[in-house]
Amino acid sequence: PSHSLQAKQNVVTCKDTLCGSLHWPGNHPCETPDEQCDYEVQYADHGSSMGVLVKDSFPLRFINGSIVGPRLTF
Repeated sequence: PSHSLQAKQNVVTCKDTLCGSLHWPGNHPCETPDEQCDYEVQYADHGSSMGVLVKDSFPLRFINGSIVGPRLTF
């Protein structure tokens, strides 16, 4: 992945276990533990995706008025 993609907020860093599991079983290509976690995926249909892992919360309001805000990584 190219380091030209720079996320601004909620970046998953290389030291995060999510980054390590994404690049398992090999080492993830990071120079420092605080560097952003880049990814690249090749799909069976020859498509691909590349970018920077980020975490964010998604507030969901239930019909009873309660709100939950799960944190998702994408």
